[in-house]
Amino acid sequence: MSNRINNEKGNIGIALVIVIVAIMSGISLASVAFRDSHSFRQQLDGIQEFHFLRSEVGRGRLVASHLETFEVPPQVSVLPLRLMRVNFDDHRTVYRAQTKMEYFEGEFDKGFLIRSLLSAVRGTEDTNVDNLQSVVRRYGENRIRSLQTLAIFHYFSDKDLAVDDVPGNIRFYSGDEVWGRVHSNTDIYILSNNWPKFHDLVSTAGKIRVHPGGGTNYPRDQIFLGGLIEDYRKIAFESNADLVRRYGRQLGTPSDDERIAFVTVEGSSYEGMIGEIVKDEGPPWIEGYNQFTVYDSYPPYGPVGDSIAVNLITVRDTLWNPFPGGGLANQSMFVNMELWISGNFGGRQTWASSHDIYLKGDMLYQRTQPGQPPDGTDDNGNVIYPVNSSDYLGIISEKNIYIQYGYKDPYPDAQSRHKPNTSDIYLYGAYCAVGQGEDTWDDGVFTYEYQFPKGSTPPQYWLGERFTNIDLYRFHYPTTSLDPWPLGLDYPWYNPLWPEPGQIYGFSGFPETPNPHGAPTIVKLRGNINLFGSIAQRRRGYVRRSGNADFDTGLWDIYNEISPTTPPQYGAPNPGINATGYDKVYKYDRRFDRISPPHFPLVKFEGYDTDDLMDLGHLTETWLFKKPPSNF
Repeated sequence: MSNRINNEKGNIGIALVIVIVAIMSGISLASVAFRDSHSFRQQLDGIQEFHFLRSEVGRGRLVASHLETFEVPPQVSVLPLRLMRVNFDDHRTVYRAQTKMEYFEGEFDKGFLIRSLLSAVRGTEDTNVDNLQSVVRRYGENRIRSLQTLAIFHYFSDKDLAVDDVPGNIRFYSGDEVWGRVHSNTDIYILSNNWPKFHDLVSTAGKIRVHPGGGTNYPRDQIFLGGLIEDYRKIAFESNADLVRRYGRQLGTPSDDERIAFVTVEGSSYEGMIGEIVKDEGPPWIEGYNQFTVYDSYPPYGPVGDSIAVNLITVRDTLWNPFPGGGLANQSMFVNMELWISGNFGGRQTWASSHDIYLKGDMLYQRTQPGQPPDGTDDNGNVIYPVNSSDYLGIISEKNIYIQYGYKDPYPDAQSRHKPNTSDIYLYGAYCAVGQGEDTWDDGVFTYEYQFPKGSTPPQYWLGERFTNIDLYRFHYPTTSLDPWPLGLDYPWYNPLWPEPGQIYGFSGFPETPNPHGAPTIVKLRGNINLFGSIAQRRRGYVRRSGNADFDTGLWDIYNEISPTTPPQYGAPNPGINATGYDKVYKYDRRFDRISPPHFPLVKFEGYDTDDLMDLGHLTETWLFKKPPSNF
């Protein structure tokens, strides 16, 4: 052994063996390290590309929100190439995102297919150098349903308050069974121990509160069968029909402020009259007014007595003229005046007005039997009726939407009074009242006309002579605290068909006096609102009044504030007895989950830019990760 150690050739041989072993070990370790480093880079590329792929879907959705505002979105859109630079220790990679969007539209569906491909280049921005290309590539397809509108909510309220602005004065109760989604940007009140029932998701930017008291103790699972989200982000509620103004057709001009459009729709065709509101010349000494002498006694309640005052009444009349009809299919119409509308609607159409909208009769679908749901489903979601695949109606008022009490027919050969809505009314479609006033009384609501009807005195014969405008010869107009208008009598012009009879007058000096014409009372419930669709409004409008003296002080003033802190005063005929308005029979139209009336207001987060939409804006139908195509 000592000889081998002392042998120089032996030492050299051992040294060579050690060197070879060391080199081989180094090569092996370097190879392992290289493989580990390469594997790490591939894993890093894969993770980064996956997250960038998700961000491309968000970019595609924002572009989709813009394209959806077009009358006809492009069939294919290619987004600009996007490069993202990532540095990690000594490694530098440029990730490349390519996204294409394809628009689709079917019978029940429309939306976009977002196709994105992610690739990577290491250490340079030259994406054409093959040996720098990463072998890892990610590809995905996100199919999103069309941008959703406020029609997806069975109930939407920007402020879940009545016009009196008192929390809890309007609330849900056991008579309310809501089948579609509900959202409010404020607290939602429910009636204690008289619980409503919600079958779909309820969301609120505030809390669910119990009336009276405003507490939060309630049987949640018994009430909110479809789920509840509180402290939800506010959803923007624009104050105008922006999309209809931009892309819809126009009826009238902004100068037609004192006009009324009387429209009747049959299928995709419409016809109507334009009413121009004009002032009568009145007496020669004061233009635009008529003069009525007030007497302390007047027929048919006694002879003409002594003169005690003079009423000056502004006289307005409406002159009607026909306007050319037309067609409206898969379009919207913006009406630059007050709109009175009803009909049998076919196809997709939206009617919007810069003023109040009055529903003068049933709003039906051409291809749905009145009373049947257009989506064909029963309360359990089973399809048992024919499904309407064609008719979608939108109604948007930049002020209020009223169920009209009645009207005088504007057609010259008719000259009759109509009250079609004093029994059941059928309302198909999505209704939206976006008005935003300077005070609560001017905020947009969905409600009904003539909420405190008390009757008035029609023309009468007394001792062979005919007397008209009897109330204006008997009582001071306008009312004052010294000379209040009698509680049992309509204020002039409050009744849309004034003068219209009531049942009993309780005038001072004539208590419990039957009215001389013996007509039945007009103070009654008018029937059901059979809604198949959705309602969105700035505030919750009344559709039923209990008859309680909510605002009754004896001063019958429906137009003016009594003081800066007192709202306009209304009268009640018989407090607590004579309820007016309608019972609700509301069903949601689930077709609105997929397709909406043209140019209906979009769902957006409050506080975001107008083109930035919340996730609710599009619904993901599929999101698939696939093998990258070779020809993308």
